[in-house]
Amino acid sequence: MKKFSITFPNNSFLKLLLIISSFVFATAFIPVIGSICLLLLPMILFLNGTVNDRIKTAIAFFIPFSLIFFLSILLHINLPTIAIFTMGMAGLFIAQIAAKNGSVEKIIIYPALFIIAAICFYFIYGGFALSINPWQLVEKYIATTIEENIKLYSQLPLKTEDINFIKDNKKNIIDGFTQIFPSLIIIISTLIVWANFLLGKQILGKAGITWPKFTALTRWKAPELIIWIFIISGCLYFVRHKDINFFSLNIFLVTCFIYLLQGLAIVSFFFQNKKVPLFFRYLFYFLIAVQQFLMIPIVAVGLFDIWIDFRKYFQKSRTTD
Repeated sequence: MKKFSITFPNNSFLKLLLIISSFVFATAFIPVIGSICLLLLPMILFLNGTVNDRIKTAIAFFIPFSLIFFLSILLHINLPTIAIFTMGMAGLFIAQIAAKNGSVEKIIIYPALFIIAAICFYFIYGGFALSINPWQLVEKYIATTIEENIKLYSQLPLKTEDINFIKDNKKNIIDGFTQIFPSLIIIISTLIVWANFLLGKQILGKAGITWPKFTALTRWKAPELIIWIFIISGCLYFVRHKDINFFSLNIFLVTCFIYLLQGLAIVSFFFQNKKVPLFFRYLFYFLIAVQQFLMIPIVAVGLFDIWIDFRKYFQKSRTTD
């Protein structure tokens, strides 16, 4: 693996500390930009943990995090310390597993599990502190989030009928999101790790750092066992039992997300084989993000790839990733 170095006048660690601290403090104190920095924090630690020493990167993260943590305690300020710690550790895990040339499944699953565990800890500990059931805290959190979004929509130039429709169906929306909350947490956590790893891998690739196992991510396929989980969970959803509906729906959504990732890998394979310009690639991904119904055909492509193997129809005599 070919590495490159980033130097800083007289003190490379100082530059490392400055970069990571800027993201940590921005996350803690700048409202909108801080949210973006929080989402990109795993990538920043992944990049620096690969380019520089991973121990130095960890130290450079824990120094500003410790300051944020003690400030929140001493000054009684409500800062996102748990979120910063969780995302930072996820980035360090990605760097550690990638350095050991672990599989892409391990790189995605292990940090995602850590994020999921941190979220579970937050709600369990928060419920204990408030003397309520953790699931009640989840319902309260979702209700508060929906209320804040309704207030935000009221300030936007939207039709009055649309806003009133959301207000009239607020309870149904809250119940719906509460029903699929576990799958949402799994999907969002996995997507955050997946996006940070792919973006960091692309940046490192341009700098000459590559891993043999990750040179053909566009060929990634979900385990064949997933299809049976997909079918069984889909069938169980029609059983008239509240608990069975709850678990089957969440499992079904997670399997759909897995096939979405496989469908995106196939689409990326097609783009690379046909040498589609980057502008149109990013435009396509942007359209998927803003028009979620486009995810349905992508999921279908990932699902039917089990029997059709779309990539063999796109493949040229010689393909490079």
